[in-house]
Amino acid sequence: MDYAKSKQALVNEASAYADKQRKYAFFRMPDSPEQSESLKIMSPRAISTYEPLREFTRLKRLEFGTTDSKMTIPDLTGLEAAATLKQLSFVAKTTVKRGIEAIAGLKRLEELYLGYLVQELPPDLLSSLPRVRKLGLSRFNFDSPSALPPSLHELSLNFNELDRVPPYAQAPSVRKLSLGAQTCGLKDLGSLRVFPNAEEIRLLSPKKLHDLTHAAELPKLRILDANFCPAANLGGLRGHPALEELRLRGGGARTLEQMGVCPKLKILYLEKSALASIEGIREQFPALGCLWIWGTKVKDLRPLTGMVRLRHLDVTLLKPKSWDFLPTLIGLERLDLSKSSFSDVKLLLDLPSLRWVRLSGSLVERGTADWLVLEQKLQKRGGELVHA
Repeated sequence: MDYAKSKQALVNEASAYADKQRKYAFFRMPDSPEQSESLKIMSPRAISTYEPLREFTRLKRLEFGTTDSKMTIPDLTGLEAAATLKQLSFVAKTTVKRGIEAIAGLKRLEELYLGYLVQELPPDLLSSLPRVRKLGLSRFNFDSPSALPPSLHELSLNFNELDRVPPYAQAPSVRKLSLGAQTCGLKDLGSLRVFPNAEEIRLLSPKKLHDLTHAAELPKLRILDANFCPAANLGGLRGHPALEELRLRGGGARTLEQMGVCPKLKILYLEKSALASIEGIREQFPALGCLWIWGTKVKDLRPLTGMVRLRHLDVTLLKPKSWDFLPTLIGLERLDLSKSSFSDVKLLLDLPSLRWVRLSGSLVERGTADWLVLEQKLQKRGGELVHA
């Protein structure tokens, strides 16, 4: 290993990165390459040791490669010398020939992205990183570790082949999960029990997820984003004490009654789903403030009557039996009625908080006296009547 040649190669990389970034107003040009806070490595073959990074005393972010490319790193030996490093990312599809264990020596590291690393990891590498809060793993290494970093807050497993979370040691510090890429292969939520304190779970198009029963094992879950989940029964979420946001766009549920009373639910997205009934919604979700049910099969919107906390409502494409419930939604701020059967603007004139309404493609006659009154009221509140 040649320290001097490796240092010169690192200096060259730092200079090249600074030259590319200097055109951006947010970039602060360092006084010298060794004073760089960020460094991108594009030619690792010229570097036989990363020990010279000890001289880069302000280095916080280190990135290898660029997207849509491949990179082979001959050796990462000496990387632990980057004692101030907080973020390490492999952006290209990367193979490390030797020295990958040097990552374990980065004791101040807070963010580690290995989503493009196409190889396994030493089993104890991640558990030896005490400060890592954000972690991304690939399909090649997600099941390598026996345990995750002890302070991990956010985990991303963004690849299509994911059908389970490995049986890691319990990870009580984890709060956020992002699973899948174009799709997520989970069939149930059982493998997520290793994250007992998870608060936010985003599943990317989980088209095999038919079973939500294990949600009860995640008592602190606040946000569940599972668009295109085919589960017809939402009983797994029944009476969930912490759930605040549920996104099931394109889902298979026809009714909400299995959910029982969810006292903290504030945001509910069920657009373009199989939903056919919202009977009992007012009693079930007393805190609901945002409801998107456009493009569903719901024919009766009267269960919304008296939901005074509802602020945003999207019922695009719907043709319900009656619109007479609208004047009771006194907290409503934003309303989308586009391409619906709505025709009577008078129903909206006395809503005190209404600021934005879309009527494009509805049955409302434009330019009437009531239309003009509504438009004027919305404009005075800083809002808009959209009709184009």
